This record gives sequence, structure tokens and C-alpha cells, in this order.
Amino acid sequence: MPVISGEIKGGVQNGLGESLTIEVKNTHDAIAPAAEKAEAWLEAYDPSPKAMYLVPLAIEEIVTNCIHYGYDDTEEHTIVITLSVADGTLTIMVVDDGHEFDPLAREAPDLTAPAEGRPIGGLGIHMLRSLSDGMAYERRNGTNRLTLTKRLS
Repeated sequence: MPVISGEIKGGVQNGLGESLTIEVKNTHDAIAPAAEKAEAWLEAYDPSPKAMYLVPLAIEEIVTNCIHYGYDDTEEHTIVITLSVADGTLTIMVVDDGHEFDPLAREAPDLTAPAEGRPIGGLGIHMLRSLSDGMAYERRNGTNRLTLTKRLS
């Protein structure tokens, strides 16, 4: 059973606006419920279809990458997803304790090359970069922090 928790912090606006924090274990079965919870929370802000599409895609892509490439052990790890809304902008931050990995340092995939000739990987991050208004990476205190922003309208 996936472990998911999430509440609007304090039930009021904080300095970042209202936020939702979802903690998921590093298992594939935790991804869909986390995405559904995030989408349900975001609906209250009347987001554009593009903003609404970005949320489950970001959760799916980033958490899947954490699960596949972030850990060498079989231990349980917690990946923290925080969504916040302030000034008409959605911010999605994903924090994991996996191997250091800056997805923004990778070159964009060559989309003109035939699919069968392209190396595996990089397409998901490329899609997130294309769909978001901003993307940033930081390594802090042994954690990867990937942040995406998207205007709600």
C-alpha cells in the first residue's frame, strides 16, 4: 500500500501561498495516487489545461527517475513532492535523497534522429522543460531538489 500524506499546510496562506506536501515511497504503485491527490488539490485554483497536464506528468517522470536511477540499495526511501500556488504561479518541488543528478545538465535529445537510433533517456525531462515555464535543480544537504514553475492561466 503506498504511503501518501498531504494537507494544506496550516490551512492558510504562507509566504509561498497555499501548499500541498505529498510523501511517496520509492515504489511505482505510489505514483498514480500521488498524481491524483495533486490534481485534485490543484483543481481549486482553476488551472489551465497545460498546467493541469504538467502535474501528473512531472510526478510520473521525476519519481520514476528517482526509483530507477537514484538508489543502489533496496531500502525504503521517501520522495517529497510539494506543490504551491502564489501569484498565479504553480511551483512543483521534488526532493529525494538519491544519487546526485542534475537533469538540467544533460543535453536535449536529438528529436530529428530516428527513434530507434536515439539513446534511451532524456525525453521525459525534455518534455518537462518544454511544458514548464521554469525549471531549476539544486543539490542541498544530500538531497536533489528539482523545481518546476508554471503559470496557472
